[in-house]
Amino acid sequence: MAMVLRLSTALLLSLLLVGCSKLFFYPMSAWVQNPENQGLEYEDIVLIHPRGMRIHGWWLPAANDAPARGTVYFLHGNAQNISTHLANVQWLPAQGYNVFLLDYRGYGLSEGKPRLPEALDDVQLGLDWLRHAKRTEGAPLVVFGQSLGASMVASVLGEKGNAGAADCVILEAAFASYRDITSDVMKRSWLLWPLRWMVVPAMPDRELDPEVRVAGIKPTPLLVMHSVDDPVIPYAHGERLYAAAQQPKTFQKLRGGHTESSRDPAVQQRLVDFMQDNNCAAKVAEVEQPVAPSDDESPPELFVPLPAPDKGYRF
Repeated sequence: MAMVLRLSTALLLSLLLVGCSKLFFYPMSAWVQNPENQGLEYEDIVLIHPRGMRIHGWWLPAANDAPARGTVYFLHGNAQNISTHLANVQWLPAQGYNVFLLDYRGYGLSEGKPRLPEALDDVQLGLDWLRHAKRTEGAPLVVFGQSLGASMVASVLGEKGNAGAADCVILEAAFASYRDITSDVMKRSWLLWPLRWMVVPAMPDRELDPEVRVAGIKPTPLLVMHSVDDPVIPYAHGERLYAAAQQPKTFQKLRGGHTESSRDPAVQQRLVDFMQDNNCAAKVAEVEQPVAPSDDESPPELFVPLPAPDKGYRF
């Protein structure tokens, strides 16, 4: 019993010392692949914060040397780095979209240590670069976030200064509140459950919550997606986020594991349809346009196979 109490105290102190970083971020420096391994052209992009910190990302140009239909700014979940999340967006260049994948501070080749709210500045840095880069001129900008990335996107795009910064926004498997998801995760452990009252208040302020900020995304079209089977971020978080958002908004129910949906062809087509239906797909010659669903039909429930068990919390 004494050993358990000592371990509990040590864990609590470590959580309080690192704040939310220990719970929200699981970075990896080494790459497991690069886009060339998947037959994709790519360019290394290094963005520099005002104080000199370097943030790294990959630029994937649209395929076939044709003018791009748009650019997708992709923000990944909390584990590993862009090399392990590449599969979620590697299909987009073939659809005529440029893709920019960003690694937050402490991930991959990006400098610094990941923590909140500082990581929100990394999301903002990438957004500012895309808004002013010549390579993105004349085509729509779509911001696509998954899990932690989706939650940070909602927090950033909901700021008044970012009104109209994106032409379409897609949020998959986002949580509604930093403190609430912390509490949800801690409830899963008998060791952490009694410590919630001390740890949860150390998480980011409610003012930064995606649920609070998401209404500021209007009038940009918003697609919120969440799986009823998600074992990491409860489905109720997706419902809360959608309820807090303003029109125009769409909710897509998914089936299957956490952040695995965009590897499924049916979900890929759903994303393409959403972008096209909301003027986020510039017309390009010789590119086949997908057929939009009937206005009288509700979006179908899409199935994604459950992923293999993994260590850590991936959100």
